[in-house]
Amino acid sequence: MSIASDAISFPLTIAALHWIVVQLAATLAFRNGTLNTIVSPPYQTMPPPLTGLAHLLVEPLRQWDGLWYKLIAEQGYGGSGEFQAAFWPLFPWIMDYGGRLTGWTVDSVGYIVSHLAFAAALVLLYRLVSLDFDPAVARRTLLALAFFPTAFFFSAIYTESLFLLCIVGALLAARLGHWWIAGAVGLLAALTRSYGILLLLPFAVLFFQQYRLDFRRWLPNILPLALPALGPLIFAYYLREVVDDPLAFFTKQSGWDRYSLPPWETLRCGIVSCYNLGGEPDGATWTWLQTLTNNPTWQTLTSQAFRLDVADSDTLELVCTLLFLALALLGLRALPLYQTAFLLPGLIIPLYQPSQVHALMSIPRFSLTLFPLFVVLALIFKGRLAAVALTLSTVLLVLLTVQFTHWYWVS
Repeated sequence: MSIASDAISFPLTIAALHWIVVQLAATLAFRNGTLNTIVSPPYQTMPPPLTGLAHLLVEPLRQWDGLWYKLIAEQGYGGSGEFQAAFWPLFPWIMDYGGRLTGWTVDSVGYIVSHLAFAAALVLLYRLVSLDFDPAVARRTLLALAFFPTAFFFSAIYTESLFLLCIVGALLAARLGHWWIAGAVGLLAALTRSYGILLLLPFAVLFFQQYRLDFRRWLPNILPLALPALGPLIFAYYLREVVDDPLAFFTKQSGWDRYSLPPWETLRCGIVSCYNLGGEPDGATWTWLQTLTNNPTWQTLTSQAFRLDVADSDTLELVCTLLFLALALLGLRALPLYQTAFLLPGLIIPLYQPSQVHALMSIPRFSLTLFPLFVVLALIFKGRLAAVALTLSTVLLVLLTVQFTHWYWVS
C-alpha cells in the first residue's frame, strides 16, 4: 500500500472501528440495560423517543448535552429557557438547517455530522502529525485518540468531532502556509467552541516561523490570522438580537454552577473537595473502589448504587486532569512549538472555571480535542506496551459508553 493511500485508508479504518465499538456498546446497552432513574434532560423535559433506525443508532448517543443541542436546533437561543447561550452555535445551526434540508430529525443530522466530521478529522490529523513526526507516530496518535476511554463523545451528538475537524483543518492549513483557508476554518472553530479563538496563539507561532521579521511578506497573509477573533463577535451580535444580552455565553455560565478560582485551587478542590452541593462532594471520592474491593461481583458492578457512586465520584476527572498535565509537561520537549501553544491554554483555562458540582467538570471531554496530548501518548507507548494500553483503554471506552447511554454522568 502506498504512503498516500495509507494516509486515507488508515484514518478511515480507525474511524470505522471506533464507530463499531461505540455503537455496539451504546445500542446493546440501550436495548438491554436499565436506564438510571435519575435523568437530566433540559429543563427536566424528556423529548419523545425517536423511531425506526434512529431509535437504535441515534437515541443512545443523544444523552446529556445532546438534548441541549437538539433543543437549540429546534427552538433557537430565545426558546424555552435561559441556559442555551452556554452552548456555541455552529453545531446546532448545522443540525437545524440540515434537518430542514433533508427532512430528518435534528438528532439524526447531529449524529451524522459528528461521525462524518470525526472521520474527516482523523484523515487531516494523520497528515498534520506526519508533517512533524514519522507515519508510525501518526498511526499511534489516531489509535490513542479514537479509543481513549472518553472518545465516545466523538460519536455522540456533541461538538467534539466538529471542533476537532475545525482545529486540525485550521492548523494543517496554517502549517502548509494556506493562511486564508486557515483563518476561515479557524473562524468556524471559534463558532463551534469558545476555545476556538485561541487558535490565534499557534497561528502566531506558525506565522512567525514562516515569515520571521520579513515585514514586506506579512501582507496580505497576516490578515486572515485574526479571523478566529470574529467568532465570539458574531455570536455576541446574534445573542444581542435574540436574547438582548451579547455576553450571555459568559454570563449564563453561573447557571451551570461555575465560578472563578486560580488553577492550583481548582486542582485542590478536585482532590479534597471544596463544595458539597446536595451531599455530593465536588472533588474525587473513592468509596466505589472500597465497595468493589469488598464485594467484587457482577452484581456489584451492575447495581445502580455502585454505578451512581462511580459516576458521582469525580475519579475520572481527577485522573484524566493529572494525566493530561503530565503529558503536557512531557510535550514541552517533544512537541513542535505551535502544538504546545495550542495545548497549554486549552488545559489551563478550564482550571480557572471550576464547577461547584464537579470541580474538574468536563476536562476528560474538553481535552479530547487537544490532539497534541495524544501525540505525546504515541511517542511514549510503542510496541507491546502500546498494545496493552490500547486494549485497556478500549475496555474502559466500552464501559463509559454504557454509563453514558444509561444516563450516568461521565464528564
